[in-house]
Amino acid sequence: MFNKLFLFIKSRVWLLPTIFSIGSFFLAVLVAFLDQFINLNNTKIIKDFLTIDRDLAQTILSTIAGSLLTMTTITFSTIMVVLTTYSSQFSPRTLQNFIRDMVTMRVLGIFIGGFVYSIFSLLFMKQQSESYVLAVTISVIIASICVGVFAYFIHHVASSVRVSKLIEQLSNDVLKSIHNKISKVEKNDHVILVTSTPSEYKFSKKIEITNNDFGYIQLIDEENLYKQACEDDYFIEIHHSIGSFLPPDKLVMTIHHNGVAENKELEGITLGNERTTMQDIDFGLQKLTEVALRAISPGINDPNTAIDCIRHLGLCLKKVSSLDGNSLVYYKDNTAVLSIPQRPFEEVLRSCFYQICHYGQKDISILEAIFDALLEISTSNTKEIIEKTVQFSEYILEKADIHSFPELDQRSLKDRKKRLVNQK
Repeated sequence: MFNKLFLFIKSRVWLLPTIFSIGSFFLAVLVAFLDQFINLNNTKIIKDFLTIDRDLAQTILSTIAGSLLTMTTITFSTIMVVLTTYSSQFSPRTLQNFIRDMVTMRVLGIFIGGFVYSIFSLLFMKQQSESYVLAVTISVIIASICVGVFAYFIHHVASSVRVSKLIEQLSNDVLKSIHNKISKVEKNDHVILVTSTPSEYKFSKKIEITNNDFGYIQLIDEENLYKQACEDDYFIEIHHSIGSFLPPDKLVMTIHHNGVAENKELEGITLGNERTTMQDIDFGLQKLTEVALRAISPGINDPNTAIDCIRHLGLCLKKVSSLDGNSLVYYKDNTAVLSIPQRPFEEVLRSCFYQICHYGQKDISILEAIFDALLEISTSNTKEIIEKTVQFSEYILEKADIHSFPELDQRSLKDRKKRLVNQK
């Protein structure tokens, strides 16, 4: 439930600026009330330094409102430039990393909120008031904060367009998702990774649940599904993994039971029109892969960026290897009650590198980087994972046709292959 709420907040770009705007409106109402009905002129410091007449207050508020609107326009234009850069230089899938960035949304919210406060403060000014203190003072404070926030936003944008910063952010998103899943398996004795789906033959009845609309599986509320299965003595079998695209009327889950069960709607699974890295590890890896592919394309021709992506892919895949299995199964009293499909490690490994191998098969530096990533994955890993990396290395050599390389390059690849085999 918390993940679904968090996803809703992050996917609504308008939400945070709207909250700031509403808060600014109520602040303007409160300040107008205080300026009208509370006599602050009795305090000498306020009277001498902060009290101003109505005309000057209107001038200051008008100037601040116009300035904040200009800053908001510049900020929006800057965001559009960054989004264009992300789409053309990195990957269209990375746009959401900047759009949903909380710094970007807070900056827009602060600027729009400051503008709303200034406009409504002007609206609430009454002719009968002789002086104003709070309205203008708070507006000046807000304007000062906006100037500092704008300077920070420029720094943030300059950092965001650096490809190294983006790669680091993408890697951290993947590692965070992996850590959450690993913690779930390690900290709960009733959660186990298995290579096959448990048998449900002890159940005589079943309910098949389909989806009404198309979309990607964004979230699976595993805890609530597990709780429901335990309470009702069900075995819930989910048929598609996180990130899968489902057309309408697709079988999503089957509820196996022995008793009387009512027809149920699709609950516990959130569908959306785009994938998210909150639980979807494969999507985060796909983003890194696409940045690497864009870097080695003829239009950009930046193999060093691709190599950096491959290194981070190796780091992430080493963590993913600990989640090797076909299903994530929840048990109650040694009885399976919930099964969620997983992608085995060899599929994840291939999906990360097979396109890079295809488009970089003539670049020896790319192939060496992939072998180095495989070596990183296999170091201090299980025999099963090492065997899978060795098998994939043979696929790379077959794909690349190393006999077309000079002898020095061939020796380099064969040496890396030998070191990988020696890990077994």
